[in-house]
Amino acid sequence: MLDLFLQQTVNGLALGSTYALVALGLTLIFGVLLIPNFAHGEFYMVGAFLTYALVMAGLNFWLAMALGALAVIALGCLIDLVAFRPLRGAPPLSLMISALAASIILQQTATLIWTSEARTIPTPVTGVLRTPFFIVTWMQVVVMASLILSVAAIWAILNRTRLGLAIRATAQNHDAALLMGISMVQVRLATFAIGAALGAIAGALLGATFPIYPTMGVNPVLKAFVVLVLGGIGSLRGAVLGGLFLGLVEVMVAGYLSTELQDIGAFTLLVLVLLIRPQGFFGTAQVER
Repeated sequence: MLDLFLQQTVNGLALGSTYALVALGLTLIFGVLLIPNFAHGEFYMVGAFLTYALVMAGLNFWLAMALGALAVIALGCLIDLVAFRPLRGAPPLSLMISALAASIILQQTATLIWTSEARTIPTPVTGVLRTPFFIVTWMQVVVMASLILSVAAIWAILNRTRLGLAIRATAQNHDAALLMGISMVQVRLATFAIGAALGAIAGALLGATFPIYPTMGVNPVLKAFVVLVLGGIGSLRGAVLGGLFLGLVEVMVAGYLSTELQDIGAFTLLVLVLLIRPQGFFGTAQVER
C-alpha cells in the first residue's frame, strides 16, 4: 500500500509539473496584462508540433525544442499584436472572445498543416530509475527538472533585471507604471514571450510522452485556469504549487478510484476551493468600492 502511494505521488508530481509549466505562462500573462488568454493552450500545441517536425527533420530534441520555443515566442507576440492590443480598454468579455477566436484559428491551421492524426515525439531520454519504493522514468525526471529550471529563470528575470522590475511594477499598478515612464510595449512583448515559451516547452516535453494532435491544448489550458484559481490569480508561487497539487489529486483519483473520474476530481476541487477560499491558496481577497 505504501509503495503504491509513493508511486502515485511521483507520477502526480510529474503530471503536475506539466500543469505548472502551462499555468506559469498563463498566470504571468493574466497577472500582468489581465488577459484571459484561452489561446495559451495553442502555444502548448504549436510548441509540440514544431518540436515534432524539427525532430523528424533530423534535429536533436533539445535543439528542436529550443527552436520551437523561439517560434512560439514570435507567435505569442503576433497574437498579442493582432488579437489583444487593439482591444486595450475593452471589457474582459471582448478579450475572452478574441482569445477563443485565436485559439480556433490556430487549431484549424494546425489541422490543415499536420492533419488530425495523432503523433508522438521520439523520447529524448529512455530508461527508468528504480528505488526500493517507486520507479520513475528519466523523462519524468526531465519534466520535473524543467519546472525547477523554469521557476529559477523566471525568478531571476523578475527580481534581477530592469525588465523584470518593469513587469512587476505593471502587475502591481498599471497606471503608476505608465507615469514612471515604463514602456508598456516592452512589458507586453516580454510577458507574452515568457508565457509563450513556457507553454511551448511544456508541449514539447509532454509530446515526448503522450500523443500530440491539433486540439491537444484545450484540456491543459482548462486545467491551467483551474490551477490559476487554486493558487491565486497572479501568484506565480501559487501556479507552481497549484499545478503540483492538481497533478497529485488527478493521479490519486485515477489510481484509487477510476481513471474516468480523473477530470471530475480536478473540477470538483475547483468548486470546493471557490466555495471555501475564492481568492485561492496564495491570493488575496479584493474588496471593490
